[in-house]
Amino acid sequence: MLENNLHFEYLNLENSDKIFKAVLCFYLFSIPEDYKTLPLFLHPQEGKYYESLQFERRIKNFLLGRYVAKNAVGAFTGEKSLKNILIEAGIFAQPVVISAKPNVQVSITHCGDLGAAVAFPEAHPMGIDLEVIDYKNRRVLEGQMTEAEKKKISRCFSHYDSGLTLLWTAKEALSKVFKTGMLSPLKLFEATNIECFGEHVITRFANFKQYKAMSMQIGDYFCTIVYPVKSELRFTMPNT
Repeated sequence: MLENNLHFEYLNLENSDKIFKAVLCFYLFSIPEDYKTLPLFLHPQEGKYYESLQFERRIKNFLLGRYVAKNAVGAFTGEKSLKNILIEAGIFAQPVVISAKPNVQVSITHCGDLGAAVAFPEAHPMGIDLEVIDYKNRRVLEGQMTEAEKKKISRCFSHYDSGLTLLWTAKEALSKVFKTGMLSPLKLFEATNIECFGEHVITRFANFKQYKAMSMQIGDYFCTIVYPVKSELRFTMPNT
């Protein structure tokens, strides 16, 4: 079941005369038994940390995040054995990749039983976030939006909670680029422009004009990738 629920997207990021490669990976846990299989893919150091975890939610989040991240890194680097890839936690709890190929980074996100990760070169920073669209989250999400953003959401989206979720993921993904996560107020990452292009939405930021966000709806979720504003992101085939 594990491989059946894995999905990869291969990305080209075209910036001036350079093309940077990245790999986006999704994984959905469809049955509880999947969680019992995941420890087999852990690096020995990850295994020690896993054995120290006591609460079911933390165990599941750790396994889901590591599994999807290691698959993204493996597809990016060509490493066949996930056990040879170590994802450590940095000083701000950001993921740090230890693998045979240097200068590789990964950004991780998960919500419920769905996880996603993007592996990319250190020279081209990226961040990713994923959130389910749920009206029950409205009060929390609104608390991280400015009044101007709320007005933009009302104008741009027929479904208010979808707009809130999209902007939340854009801010979260940008915060991961700077490796701050929830340590910085999300209002710092205020959006100034929201443009809809068919199946995706592009968001730009007031205080960080060097980055933009591309958001996609996947079922009941929004997934957002943040990357440098001068890059053009294109989905491609492996090795192209």
